[in-house]
Amino acid sequence: MPGAARHPINDTGAMNGGPARAVWHITSNAKDWTFAAELGWFTGGGQGVAPHLLWDPFSGEIAQFFPADSRSLSLENAGSVKTNRTGKYCVQIEIVFTEGETVNGKKYATVKDTPCKNLDKIVTWLRSLGIADTWPGGAPTAFARDTVSLDAWTKLGGHYGHNQIPGNSHVDPGPMPDLFASAPTPSKPSTKPKVSLAHVVYAAKHDPAAAQGHTSHKAEVLLVEKALAAEKLLATQWVDGSWGTKTLSAYAAWQRKCGYTGSDADGIPGQTSLERLATKHGFTVTK
Repeated sequence: MPGAARHPINDTGAMNGGPARAVWHITSNAKDWTFAAELGWFTGGGQGVAPHLLWDPFSGEIAQFFPADSRSLSLENAGSVKTNRTGKYCVQIEIVFTEGETVNGKKYATVKDTPCKNLDKIVTWLRSLGIADTWPGGAPTAFARDTVSLDAWTKLGGHYGHNQIPGNSHVDPGPMPDLFASAPTPSKPSTKPKVSLAHVVYAAKHDPAAAQGHTSHKAEVLLVEKALAAEKLLATQWVDGSWGTKTLSAYAAWQRKCGYTGSDADGIPGQTSLERLATKHGFTVTK
């Protein structure tokens, strides 16, 4: 994970495949609530139950013990089902937290109440692994067992609490923050067709002077011509992908419609006029 301190435990193991998932735990240590103490445990005597990540929601510190594509060791098996190996990824996150702990004079009942520093970075990384923004068993709401069916566990990807995993007896992590609000889903790239300003300028300068039937960057010219036709500036029979004299005159008319005059309305597209046409007619402009 980007930004995580590496503390490799050389006991990796292959995953069994299937939908990717993440499992959330808390360390629940009645004697020591510090990140340093838990880090020492998982790199020492606790290696046999180490997770992928150790995260302190107060300081934001993150340590990584296993690569994402290895099983870790935080879950008990459910009979013949090796729960640590379920899925393409089964990322285990141990949160340095104990129910009712006091930090800087303030008592915290649940992980949900903590500052959750750097939680967004963890969720962003999990998303990059293809782990869906969903809780198949519902987000944990209490320190209590809420076991999902073995069928659900093996077939449904997403996020789980330790309290939900078949074959396990723990009740953590308790009420969790809204993971998905902490790391907003990235906006999807625009699916609108693109027109290069440089390409249509080239076509506007070269097509009219070329032999009949010559076209430059036909697909992009067609998009512009269709927009000009929708503006009732170009007859449909001239929507042919070639920036001929009819298209040149139509674009000049569009430039005048945008307020340009004289040599600024010569039918050769400029950035501003082309972007205005693109905005109205569903395409985008690149340089």
